[in-house]
Amino acid sequence: MVIPTKPIPPHLIAFLATTEASVSVAIVLIKYTIPMTDAHVRTRYAPSPTGIPHIGNTRTSLFAYLLAKKYGGEFLIRLEDTDKDREVEGSEQKIYQINDLLGITPDESPVKGGPFGPYVQSQRLDLYQKYSQLLIDSGAAYYCFCSEERLKELHEKDQYAKYDRHCRHLSQAEVQRQMVSGTPYVIRAKMPETGFSTWHDLVQGKLSMPNAECDDKVLIKRNGVPVYHFAVVIDDHLMEISHVIRGVEYIVSTPIHLFLYEALGWEPPVLAHVPLLLGPDKSKLSKRHGAKSVLGYVDDGYLPEAIDNFLFYLGFSYKDNSDLLTLDQMVEIFDEKRIQRQNAIFDIQRLNYLNSQWIKKMPIEDLFLRLNAFIPADWNDDKVKQILELVKERMFTLRDFAPAAEYFFTAPVVSAQSVLDQSGHTEKETVVWFETAKSIIKSISDFTATALHEELANAQAISGLSPKEAFMSLRVAISGRSVTPPLFDCLVILGKEETLKRLSSIFS
Repeated sequence: MVIPTKPIPPHLIAFLATTEASVSVAIVLIKYTIPMTDAHVRTRYAPSPTGIPHIGNTRTSLFAYLLAKKYGGEFLIRLEDTDKDREVEGSEQKIYQINDLLGITPDESPVKGGPFGPYVQSQRLDLYQKYSQLLIDSGAAYYCFCSEERLKELHEKDQYAKYDRHCRHLSQAEVQRQMVSGTPYVIRAKMPETGFSTWHDLVQGKLSMPNAECDDKVLIKRNGVPVYHFAVVIDDHLMEISHVIRGVEYIVSTPIHLFLYEALGWEPPVLAHVPLLLGPDKSKLSKRHGAKSVLGYVDDGYLPEAIDNFLFYLGFSYKDNSDLLTLDQMVEIFDEKRIQRQNAIFDIQRLNYLNSQWIKKMPIEDLFLRLNAFIPADWNDDKVKQILELVKERMFTLRDFAPAAEYFFTAPVVSAQSVLDQSGHTEKETVVWFETAKSIIKSISDFTATALHEELANAQAISGLSPKEAFMSLRVAISGRSVTPPLFDCLVILGKEETLKRLSSIFS
């Protein structure tokens, strides 16, 4: 477990340099260089309500949850809703719905509340104003009065150019003059122009970026609303977040975050940048690879348990990625040192496999409850459960059930020719076989798959039809299909009366 360590203060470095090795020196070294193993682990998931969360966001949420629970800590959800122009109505509720479906339950959230609330950024604006003023007063930030037109011109000259720091060195008198005249302004970070921003990443190892490549990022926009880079630092500190798990795309933003922590005199959390999700062709994951939100997968008939498993294996090294694991088992297994650096491949076939295994494993009663949303309301519950026993071994998703079971509830239209094609015999010979089969079915008192198999097999042996010809013709007659679950089990579920009715309709 990696916990933030205390740096050795300069006065202690000097002390150690002039002191012989002793017990007191050892104590000082332990205090400042050994990880603070008593630190409390707190992680967060901080989505924006600008749409339904991407599957990659949900993977990050899962990893943050597992890390917190692994060490007996707290996992919280914080809503980053300061970009009102891009906000999508209803997406906030979908964020919570996804986490609830997957069992990634927060200890604190906008819904649940908690000791560090409010957990919605738009309700914390006064805090951001307070800390932006502290940065101004300390010289770590400055007012920028550049007009939008000027900034647009800079961008048109070079779309990759950083802000030219035109307002970075304005005199106090000039700043005051602009303020009095009511010139709109933003607040920018006064990033160092030399040196490097270096940190140890929990996943990526030691990382370093030259400060000369960093921009003087806007912290507070003209409307007084903070940008992501500023609000996230303030909130993570005030909410006592110890570990931040996020995608590798945020590595380039880390220098501004570290600068703000240092400028405010705060210790940054441990950072863990997890790998990207790529399609099987190694390109950026998109809809053409089958990627969608968790809600989309649930609507397609995937079980939340399978989705959890699938996400767990995306970027986490585990000895057997075919194992079916509950969330509690994932918590036990999770080890932040085993998060992979290389990008993870999103393979929909892997999700299909895991989902099929969860369907096979799940008790019928539980599976039936999950299935209700995917079948007609007038289908008989007991019959559905009987069919489930037969077809769940062949199902990849819950949506596979209704097409596989439909003929049990609605008699298919079957032509005599399609039955003859299966029997391979003349109509007269096939009719004789059907009359024999109907007679046996009608007279049999023990209407079970075993009894039906025994009686019909005996009749087939003297019918002149091979087993395949005899039983495939019956199969097509009662289902309209050449592939079904075991024939005699199907006859039992249909019942004697319905079976006889369907067989009689073929050559009537």
